[in-house]
Amino acid sequence: MQARLLFTYLKYKNRTSPYLQKTVKCCGFILNSCSNNTTNNRGFANFAVLKPHLTGWFYQFVLLYYQNFLLMNSSVSLGKFVFLLLLFALLQAFLPVAPNGGTPPADDPVLFTFGNEKVTKSEFLYVYDKHNAQDSARYTKKSVDEYLDLYINFKLKVKEAESMGLDTLSSITTQLSDYYKQLAKTYLYDKDISEQLMREAYERMKSEVKTAHILIKVPEQASPEDTTKAYNKTLSIYRMITEQGLDFNKLAEKYSEDPSVKENKGDLGYLTAFQTVYPFETAAYTTPKGKISLPVRTQFGYHLVKVDDVRPARGSVHVAHILIKSTEKDTITKQQAAEKRATDIYNRLKKKKITFEDAALSESDDKTTAKSGGELPWFKSGKMLPEFEDIAFSLKKPGDIAPPFKTKLGWHIVKLLEKKGIGTYDELKDDLKKRIERDNRSRVSQQYFIARLKKDYQFTEFAPEKTALLAAIAKSPAIQKGQWKTDSLGNFDLAKTAFTINFPKKNAPQQYTGKDIATFAEKNQMRARSRNPEETAAKVYAIFVEEQLMAAEETILETKYPEFARLLKEFRDGNLLYELMSKKVWNKAMEDTAGLRAFYNGNNGKYQWKDRVSAYIFTFADATAANNLRDKAAKATPEELANMEMEAKANKASQFKVESGVFEKGQKDLLGHVEWKKGLSENIESPDGTTSFAVITEVMPAGPKKLEEARGYVIADYQGKLEADWVKELRTKYAVKVNKEVQESLYHKK
Repeated sequence: MQARLLFTYLKYKNRTSPYLQKTVKCCGFILNSCSNNTTNNRGFANFAVLKPHLTGWFYQFVLLYYQNFLLMNSSVSLGKFVFLLLLFALLQAFLPVAPNGGTPPADDPVLFTFGNEKVTKSEFLYVYDKHNAQDSARYTKKSVDEYLDLYINFKLKVKEAESMGLDTLSSITTQLSDYYKQLAKTYLYDKDISEQLMREAYERMKSEVKTAHILIKVPEQASPEDTTKAYNKTLSIYRMITEQGLDFNKLAEKYSEDPSVKENKGDLGYLTAFQTVYPFETAAYTTPKGKISLPVRTQFGYHLVKVDDVRPARGSVHVAHILIKSTEKDTITKQQAAEKRATDIYNRLKKKKITFEDAALSESDDKTTAKSGGELPWFKSGKMLPEFEDIAFSLKKPGDIAPPFKTKLGWHIVKLLEKKGIGTYDELKDDLKKRIERDNRSRVSQQYFIARLKKDYQFTEFAPEKTALLAAIAKSPAIQKGQWKTDSLGNFDLAKTAFTINFPKKNAPQQYTGKDIATFAEKNQMRARSRNPEETAAKVYAIFVEEQLMAAEETILETKYPEFARLLKEFRDGNLLYELMSKKVWNKAMEDTAGLRAFYNGNNGKYQWKDRVSAYIFTFADATAANNLRDKAAKATPEELANMEMEAKANKASQFKVESGVFEKGQKDLLGHVEWKKGLSENIESPDGTTSFAVITEVMPAGPKKLEEARGYVIADYQGKLEADWVKELRTKYAVKVNKEVQESLYHKK
């Protein structure tokens, strides 16, 4: 795998195109990850590091495929995944799509031909302009020729892969099918409704609502009788407050079934978007200040929501704290001692006799944060004790420290590290989308989407047949246990049509019979389990209808969304080229030992060592520590030096670090400051205050590398030669002809 990465890196590292440089950065990043052992067969480097180097849609595509690679497709090797990452970076420039996703202009000259294929000027300009907009060398002869050469090679390789029938391999078709399903999920929702939900959430995030509630519990799957009973009880409490004027908090203490009511009397403090379930949140934001909502249904039961206050959002805050534990259960003497201890620590901080970090480490009773200087994660309103939040948000400037204050946990001293507002909508858009997808409000978008699909595909339901079928299914209590069987329907006529869907490109509506629904119910009844057999039967039917409507929509995604078709084509071409390059270049280079040896012998002057040394580099906190070990290091044998290195790495509390290896001239800054001779070097002071010295065990002059020593570079170069020779053959096989007049018209184009 690393040889392939190296091949790509070396091939493009000197290209000037900003787009190609992005590819090189991705490649170099992965090479560095490999060298640092941060990859393995089931995990890979952090993609956030790559994000600045990739266009938005492509980053999402790579991330989606990577998730598919990890979660769904264990047959895809890490090497193949890495190749696809790099290849798809290149494919960003090589999409044969006309401008604006439409048809080419009528007057569109052919730029080049190969075999019986034609590539027009507009096709090339589209991909060229897309990825060279910021290139200062744009439309120079060198830039155009370089890009054209790459594009021709790309088209030839795809053509060759197809001619070899690689697109019919089961591995290719299976992976494409899996990817199609995975990618389709990102398109099967109502974008307009999702945008509305995102906007709604963002607007709610601008304010914080102080709420109290009364909860009457009732399970989601409760019987209609129990549900009605809970609703009526909640409604009666509502009337006690609104008609009789009784106190909300006292009624909360008396009736609320929320376990926390004993402590908070129903008071939930301030909340904002995403901090509670969507129906409760909606009630909080739509009920006027000082008013009480009508009963609100959530998965927990029925709520009465009281809005006590609304204030502008305070954003997020990042603080560190020191906790001195003290509770009301402690004796008065102990409580006073805790207060004095907190005051003493604060006074030492004010006089700068101790840093906050050191005070947290040595004094804080919160041991989970003490080791990190008392640092807490970022938080918003509603996440901490109200009095703690008020103090934290009241601090103005980073570094400000609040005097000791008391909560039910004890005495706190808080230092502000950083504050920030909620951010703009554009900044939060991606995060809002993800949070809504995880939140129960996503069902709102789904319901609108299904309603639209029913209209688009002329969903027609035959009510008598559907009603009779669901009633027959619900007769068996086994469906509540996941044990329902179609056989339980006895002589029920399953041949009747329950609904139809007009699939695109089909002459007649697709009919779905009772047999189809019963078969689905038998396999999926547990997904639909509800509070009674009737609701379970209705739900399993609804799920079946949704899935068939989704299937209808999936059939037109490629024509409806050009970017969907583009991503599919890239995925397909990427897999084809991986198979093709493996057969024609990579595997051949590594299996052809005689050819590799011959290539090395003919080019061994290229693979040279610089002057180098074998050395152990010792680094200490200061010169005193370094001097204490100099004599021992100077007298140590190579085996003893190796043992010292192992001990230093094994002992986290070690007073020094050791790094060993063979280092070339210029590879290590420290070795550039010492004389290159066997033995102990002088001490070298670093700007960071550390002191280092080296023990050089061998000095080696410049000279040729053996094949084994240069193997990775030799294989990469040999692969490059094999590819170049092969591309020449392809250009001959498919008779590439470039229209020079059209090519030259691209130079210095405005």
